[in-house]
Amino acid sequence: MSNFTMLLSLQKIAGLLSLAGALLIVAVVIFLLKSATISEDKTTAKEKVYKLRSRYIWSIIIVAVVLLAYSFRSLPYSLMKAKADTEVSVVAYQWGWKMEKGIYNGKLDDFKGSNEIELPVNKSIKFIVTSIDVNHNFAIYNSDGVLVAQTQAMPQHKNNLQYRFKEKGEYKIFCLEYCGTAHDFMVGTIHIN
Repeated sequence: MSNFTMLLSLQKIAGLLSLAGALLIVAVVIFLLKSATISEDKTTAKEKVYKLRSRYIWSIIIVAVVLLAYSFRSLPYSLMKAKADTEVSVVAYQWGWKMEKGIYNGKLDDFKGSNEIELPVNKSIKFIVTSIDVNHNFAIYNSDGVLVAQTQAMPQHKNNLQYRFKEKGEYKIFCLEYCGTAHDFMVGTIHIN
């Protein structure tokens, strides 16, 4: 990745591409308006417009396919194939989180865990997430308040979320799915050392 693209976020890149597309459309409209003032028969003008429109559509399709292929590089699915260094069982309940290292297969009512856990930096962590009551959303935020990973916590179902914490610090866990009156107080903490 070049230094230029590292400085730009995906949102900024999308904004710049949208601006470039808009400018291209304006240029095409100006070209068509100027060429309309030139006296030529309608058949010739129509052929030129259709030819230009065809090129424009194909260029948009090619750019879209290239950008789509390029964006696949940032998907986290390759990480899911790797074996996790640490596994953490997570049980959501109204209105809290219980986390404990290891895989828990027992009765959820008996799960002993804490809303805080310490995990290593630069290790692949596999969270096995479920819920004891209603749907929740297990969302991990870094110290800057940026969402770094999330998955659903559903009753009678386990979702796996694999993530590598690249920086030490304190990460907060919030529920992103409204789950009742005390939803705002459903907070957990992951300490990365």
